[in-house]
Amino acid sequence: MSKVLSSKTAFPKYNYSQNQIIDFLSTLWPKKKNLLAKFSKNVCVDNRSLCITVEEVMKLDSFAMRNDIWKREAVPLVEKSIELVLEETGISVEEIDQFITTSVTGFCIPSLDTVIMNKMKFNHRTKRLPLFGFGCLGGVASLNRAHDYLKLNKKGVVLISAVELCSLTFQIQDESIENLIGTSLFGDGAASVIMVGEEHSLAKKSAYEIVDYDAFFYENSADTMGWDVKDSGFKLVLNKNVSELVNNNIPKNLMELLNKGKVNKEEIKFSVSHPGGPKVLEAMQDSLDMEKKDFSNSWKSLREHGNMSSVSVLNVLEQSMDENLGEEGDYGVMAAMGPGFNSEITIIKKM
Repeated sequence: MSKVLSSKTAFPKYNYSQNQIIDFLSTLWPKKKNLLAKFSKNVCVDNRSLCITVEEVMKLDSFAMRNDIWKREAVPLVEKSIELVLEETGISVEEIDQFITTSVTGFCIPSLDTVIMNKMKFNHRTKRLPLFGFGCLGGVASLNRAHDYLKLNKKGVVLISAVELCSLTFQIQDESIENLIGTSLFGDGAASVIMVGEEHSLAKKSAYEIVDYDAFFYENSADTMGWDVKDSGFKLVLNKNVSELVNNNIPKNLMELLNKGKVNKEEIKFSVSHPGGPKVLEAMQDSLDMEKKDFSNSWKSLREHGNMSSVSVLNVLEQSMDENLGEEGDYGVMAAMGPGFNSEITIIKKM
């Protein structure tokens, strides 16, 4: 087993209500005003944080410009989230054995983890694992990769950091349905998680443990979600069949995982899952035979912050830990889907 000690989210300083953003966009795309109002209502988002002002978002130009801003803004956000988990756990950066980072809204080479390691003076023997291209799946996938490491390193410490600056992917010239949905749904943020092995001295203080997980790849579905990389940046690819993929696959995928771990479906009492959007959440609820209340923290994260891609599920995890979700010994499920098309489902247990 691997143990989750802490999860903390950091948000950019610019916060906007959904109405503020939609009103601004309506002045840019007056012919799309009614559609924007419709999408704004349907996505169930009230507020979002952005790494730059709305006015600056509208001036975004080339891919290079957007990526330079990503590098400038991502680093301090990640540092802040790391400082929060280190403070809560009492663990120092020198103790971190593996450092996993994930983002799909920008990149740098050497990768983001090296920038953070230099600034925060990590142990020079820390193992790096930068993940790119996972999108909304990145948070759950990072937790699972940490679990893999900690099964073999039972006294180990893993730090996970996710950062997504979705606002930098806005395409002012793109009036497609996909872009209208994206501008109504996605927000910015960063989150970090500390996990330890079962023999670590702090293991008994964990809120949840990861019991098992599995990954599921869906053939010939690459056009479901991703980026179309343009000179002007990342253009959103979003197919309306996401909820259909959830309904057609998650129930049987979950049963495969439960049967492998000898856990009964009736033993699953709560969810800590990625809030991809209302239709995806509703499909997840139906596929797991659960109710909206069982996904309350996912709905809350979506409403308060929008879809922050890989960051969102770690924010849901933080909220669940803060409210001590679940009774001791209860099983829960974590799930997310992302470009590929791919899902990962994780069984967790309340400590």
